[in-house]
Amino acid sequence: MVSARIDSIKKNGIDWVKALGTRNVQDLFHMIQWNEDNNIKFMRLSSEMFPFASHDKYGYSLDYCADLLAQAGALANKYGHRLTVHPGQYTQLGSNKPAVIESAIRELEYHCQMLDLMGIGPDGVMIIHGGGVYDDKAATIKRIKQTISNKLPQNVRDRLVLENDELCYNAEDLLAICEELDVPLVFDYHHDMLNPSSIPPSAIIARANAIFAKRGIRPKQHLSEPRPGAVTLMERRAHADRCENLPADLPDDMDLMIEAKDKEQAVLHLYRMYGLAEVKHESLRPPAAEQTKETKGRKSNKRAAAKNGDGKKKKKGKGKGKQDDESEDGEEAEEEEDLDEALDNMEDEPTYVADAEPQILSPATPSSRSTRRRGARSIPVA
Repeated sequence: MVSARIDSIKKNGIDWVKALGTRNVQDLFHMIQWNEDNNIKFMRLSSEMFPFASHDKYGYSLDYCADLLAQAGALANKYGHRLTVHPGQYTQLGSNKPAVIESAIRELEYHCQMLDLMGIGPDGVMIIHGGGVYDDKAATIKRIKQTISNKLPQNVRDRLVLENDELCYNAEDLLAICEELDVPLVFDYHHDMLNPSSIPPSAIIARANAIFAKRGIRPKQHLSEPRPGAVTLMERRAHADRCENLPADLPDDMDLMIEAKDKEQAVLHLYRMYGLAEVKHESLRPPAAEQTKETKGRKSNKRAAAKNGDGKKKKKGKGKGKQDDESEDGEEAEEEEDLDEALDNMEDEPTYVADAEPQILSPATPSSRSTRRRGARSIPVA
């Protein structure tokens, strides 16, 4: 995806940013077609399709790109592809800061508008984590429920799905919220390994799938594995390049999204292992000779500054963005890092580190990674 920095907006203007969004949608046509040609029919759309669209100052409507979005959505619908989104870590519906909740709602509205303009049906869901606990988990859960019940527009709530995470909210925590508010739950196998519930995955999945069925939405789950050789919690949080096994308790009828560093190659790897679909030899590439145990995720600015030893924070922008779980000298983030502290430090002005200059994703390497399971065997998403 092509992205941008705040400085680039100031220099080039908002029309330049909108042009980047247009180019991203144009690339989406190639990605959908590549997926179809390779029997992959389930894809997560990048949240950076339209840079800063949900920003409080530089945000903008996607109406200018409505026709092109509709064409991309029509292509996906023609092939029967399922498209979903996963708004980032700053989408905190339970924050103790009203401004952060307002920002989260804008972010969800942006993703919802994109899916609506594409003509994507109810299976096009928006998946978020519970977020931080802000030193009081019970109070935070109450705020999450209040935000969902009283502040989210109906079209946004209709697409909302929660997912268990590896640190703060396990599947059991969220299931109580989901069943009360009729919000579907995506079960993440990897996160459940690190932050397990007191009830088995099979029971959680059955209850979660009942909510999907009640809402008329196809069930969905996430599969990933920790990197080989990972020992500490921080190491185990990192996704492996590829997954080597399908879960034993996988339901017969559901959609499975593979969360792995090798993206579409991880899907093709499972296709070949289990004989799920024909795989084109020219689409394959070999796995990395060695996988690292680094998370390559996010961390707080203060933590990074402390590790750098200069007491200085990295340059900040005002849009949503990403940060490494590693300091600039390559040291691993500390296992005991407090997520609440990190979120608190990042919520006001998260760093947006994507390159300002366009870097188009090759149509031959889309960020697609999913299979669907039906009956007694797994087959490509239909």
